[in-house]
Amino acid sequence: MMPVVRLNDATFSDLKTLATWLSTETPSQTIDAIVAQTMRKLDLERDVDEVASENNDSDLLEFKAAPGLAFTRVLSATVDGQPLPKANWASLLLAVVAAIKNQGLSADELVKALDIPASRSRLNTQGYTYYQHLGISVQGQSAQDAWKECERLATKFQVPVEVHFQWRDNPKAQHPGRQGALRTGLGAA
Repeated sequence: MMPVVRLNDATFSDLKTLATWLSTETPSQTIDAIVAQTMRKLDLERDVDEVASENNDSDLLEFKAAPGLAFTRVLSATVDGQPLPKANWASLLLAVVAAIKNQGLSADELVKALDIPASRSRLNTQGYTYYQHLGISVQGQSAQDAWKECERLATKFQVPVEVHFQWRDNPKAQHPGRQGALRTGLGAA
């Protein structure tokens, strides 16, 4: 949810005057310009988890680092250039695990490579599911944890991954109703 800032009348009037000088159209754009100028003047940088860019044509937020992914759904994803049918955070993680397995890792090596609960045993309790094509059992993860592991594996094993997602219309979502994109692995921007 976007924060709300209350301004007194005099400050709002000053903000409108500054908008003329800064050639901005909205109070938000004016504040952004003032903050950016001040940050440059103080030789400060924005934290990396901020939005990398906003494509005004598609209303897509592109991130350098993962934002809060609670209350999101995956719209589309690709792993190693291959689109995932019926993509969700779990299938994205499994596709990345499969991509690194295809690099010649045995099931034992695969379990050791993961930073999430996984086992060579056939487990179907305590949140584990056995995946025949991987030869291992993996415990389910939240969207945030699934992406964190996807990003770590994709970077380590040079597997390009791209995901487009949308926050649900939930007041607890970071950007309700908005769409975002994350990229990692070989050739990620």
